[in-house]
Amino acid sequence: MARIIRLAGTIVLSILLLCGAAWAQTKPSEPPAGNVESALDTLRGAGYTVFVAPPAAEAARDGLAVPDISKVGTFIASVRLSLAQILAEGPRTPKRMLDAMAKAGGGSLLWLLPAALLTLVSVTVGYFAGRVTARFVGRLWSTVGSTPLETRSGRIMWALCSIARGGAATVAFAGAGALVTILAMPVRSPAQVSSLHVIGMLSTFLAFRVIVQAILMPGNAEARLVTIGDTLAGALFRRILLVAFLGNFVTWICFWLAYFPLEPRTHQFLLVVAPTFSVAMLAALVLVYKQAIKAAILGASEPPGSVRRAVALTWPFLVIAYLFIGWFANIAEVTSSNRLTVGPVMAPVLAIAFGLFVTGILLMIHDRRFPAGSEFDPWSMLFERLARGIGVLSGIALLGVVWRIFGSPWGHVLKGGLAIGVMVLFAWVGWSAVRIFVNERLEAEREANGGTTADTESEGFGPGATRLETLLPIFRNVVLFLIFAVVVMVVLSAMGVSVAPLFAGAGVVGLAIGFGAQALIRDMFSGAFFLLDDAFRRGEYVEVSGTAGMVEKISVRSFQLRHHSGLLHTIPFGEIKQLTNYSRDWVIMKLPIRLTYDTDIEKVRKLVKKLGLEMAENEEYGHLFLEPPKSQGVIQMDDSAMIVRIKFKTKPGDQFVLRRHVYQRVRDVFSANGIKFAHREVTVRVADAADDDMRRQAALGAVSQSEAERARGMSGAEIW
Repeated sequence: MARIIRLAGTIVLSILLLCGAAWAQTKPSEPPAGNVESALDTLRGAGYTVFVAPPAAEAARDGLAVPDISKVGTFIASVRLSLAQILAEGPRTPKRMLDAMAKAGGGSLLWLLPAALLTLVSVTVGYFAGRVTARFVGRLWSTVGSTPLETRSGRIMWALCSIARGGAATVAFAGAGALVTILAMPVRSPAQVSSLHVIGMLSTFLAFRVIVQAILMPGNAEARLVTIGDTLAGALFRRILLVAFLGNFVTWICFWLAYFPLEPRTHQFLLVVAPTFSVAMLAALVLVYKQAIKAAILGASEPPGSVRRAVALTWPFLVIAYLFIGWFANIAEVTSSNRLTVGPVMAPVLAIAFGLFVTGILLMIHDRRFPAGSEFDPWSMLFERLARGIGVLSGIALLGVVWRIFGSPWGHVLKGGLAIGVMVLFAWVGWSAVRIFVNERLEAEREANGGTTADTESEGFGPGATRLETLLPIFRNVVLFLIFAVVVMVVLSAMGVSVAPLFAGAGVVGLAIGFGAQALIRDMFSGAFFLLDDAFRRGEYVEVSGTAGMVEKISVRSFQLRHHSGLLHTIPFGEIKQLTNYSRDWVIMKLPIRLTYDTDIEKVRKLVKKLGLEMAENEEYGHLFLEPPKSQGVIQMDDSAMIVRIKFKTKPGDQFVLRRHVYQRVRDVFSANGIKFAHREVTVRVADAADDDMRRQAALGAVSQSEAERARGMSGAEIW
């Protein structure tokens, strides 16, 4: 406590010294007797810069004094000069206050005694009325049912009920106290005004106490919404209430003294002291608890994000900067219109309370919509972030109302900023919703399709992705572009930029681009129609003009093919003349088998048929067959063998797995039944008179020709 008092005293003293220095720098010497013009000429001749401020009655206006941005320097200098003149009235303020109070009481201060008695009676009656109301609301609450504090919605409901009970008690206190005062003294008098101001001061303090208690919940850790310990919560609660009471007391003293016939400068001095004292105490409170609140913002349950870390590091500077701006706004209001507004100081409290209220209501709706344990569900996280965003925007809107900005020249700026904030928030929510929807659908499609990752055994000829898996990423990118375009247009419109010329200009530019980029337009439209026709999908193996590969990526104007050897080909849609898809629906694999000429073909047919039925019943790979293996008979008579072909039908990509099993089983069955495979042979005939060297050269030539034919993919032979 002593530390807070020292910090508050230091800040107040610093502000007063700065004001005194400004007053000393701008205080002119006494002008000689004469008219005003001669005095001003004397001051200008001495090197002073003279500002002529309008009278308070002429400068009075509704809303905050918002100067023209081009005259900010002049405005600040005018406020500084007026402030220096107001502070010069400080030494005479106590005597003038007593004189004004005595004058209001007919030349005596004895009216203070009945005023004190009336105030005591009114406050006592209001206190009991508040207690009775609080008990009634508490019993009503207990009758409705208990609130479980284990859940977040239960804690929010507890805080709202606490605010309702405390708010009802505060209203009862204010109403009963004011009613007693008016009934006891219906005629306006210093005693009546004093009693009503005391009741107003206590009512404001009690309302503030209700809000702070609902947020911090000292002594009730289970119902506390913020993640801080009991010690810190209790200390913050007591210190905040102390600062609030003192600041509220000084402010209501100024309101009370406005009833008495004070000199304008004396009243302005009091109106300057009140916000200075309140801001100094609040700044001291921020400096004392900056580390504790920083730790509370960062939290200990989960790693903080970048936004939370930035808020934890900068919140003391932001709060103190806001307090200084609010103090200056109050001083400007006092110097221009002789009026004190509580908005700049009380606005953050009201804005935070209202923002938390809106967020709490939305989070309660969230908890009813999503079951417990769904904290990491993407839709749940999106709803929570939307609730916090709406709460922040609601607090900013109330801040503008309390500051009375909407009725000032800066009102359109705040309205535009809020409109931009709402648009950006809902655009982000829309984009996140589309992204979550697309990701969930893609995951469901992958699970239903058994995964879209290409199997190495399929050699790239697998079925690939489904149609939704192919189109959804493109749809996501198109939606992102549309949302971005709409947000840009709305932001420009909110900033006062007319978007109609932009549309007209975009049409002209689009026409020019259409003539200059016909190939690009052709590629885009061709791709759209290819995708609508479902000609290919991501992950399928296709061939385009001799270039083959698996479809790896599809963009707006082109797609990429990954060859099974690793090459990546990029092909514009407009270049596609004919496309062959190797991964669609089904495929027939034909296997040639070389047998000797003495083989019984009918026996081979029966063995292959029996083998196909057995393989179709196999538990490991039988389900992959669409049609089991069967013999097609002899398809070719070679020089050294009969070629028999076996075929089977399966899904694209599975043919290579089944081919391995078919070859293995055919070899085992044929070997077990005495069916011989034919080897490649080359018979070389030479003249009988040829010597051994000539025979050797002829054999080598035949072997070289056979190897050349095999290299070209033709039927080769082996020397036997």
